[in-house]
Amino acid sequence: MKATKKNIVILISCLLVATAAVSYFGYIEFLSEPNAATTPSPEVNLIVNVNASAIAPDELLGMKKVVVSCGENALQRVKQSHTGSIEHIEDVAIVHYMNMEEGKFLTLWTTQYPNETIANDETEKMVAGMQKWGGSWASDLKELTIAEKQVYQTSSDGVTYQYFWADREWSFYIIPHDLTEDEIAEVIGTIPGEGTFYNHKITQISTRK
Repeated sequence: MKATKKNIVILISCLLVATAAVSYFGYIEFLSEPNAATTPSPEVNLIVNVNASAIAPDELLGMKKVVVSCGENALQRVKQSHTGSIEHIEDVAIVHYMNMEEGKFLTLWTTQYPNETIANDETEKMVAGMQKWGGSWASDLKELTIAEKQVYQTSSDGVTYQYFWADREWSFYIIPHDLTEDEIAEVIGTIPGEGTFYNHKITQISTRK
């Protein structure tokens, strides 16, 4: 019986990860040019001994970190759903946190760039791509202040909201499921996994049109 319950939990976890991944990778095509499908993406050489999963906190809201993929493996997962260029990445990782009893689940993508300027530029490229793509990605795109950080909120379906932001040479992207607004603010304030908690107040700056 215990083995059966464990298998069920594992299956549900896999389904949640797959669903989150599909939702996240949907935004990637925003950056594609019309001929991107026939133009190979430039090769990205990841920096040796860089581990983008290490920047993720070991625990969020009582949920332990589980590293799904990092390094070259994580980059290949992105490339599989990417028809545009992938540039400047030093390392990337896919991490998730979950509490099956409460039905809470969160997927986190961490990406390290050579410096803060490039991280900010690549984040703004996502914003521009979403605006160009339209739909809920554009209409639900808002610039917020969360935990004293500039954060972008968007949605692929108008129901499940996603958040992304740049912090120094890093870019972070999260998809939370069944988390309250305060919990989402706490998560953003805790990433990257160092320093102290921030003011968790959420303030809307603007709706990006």
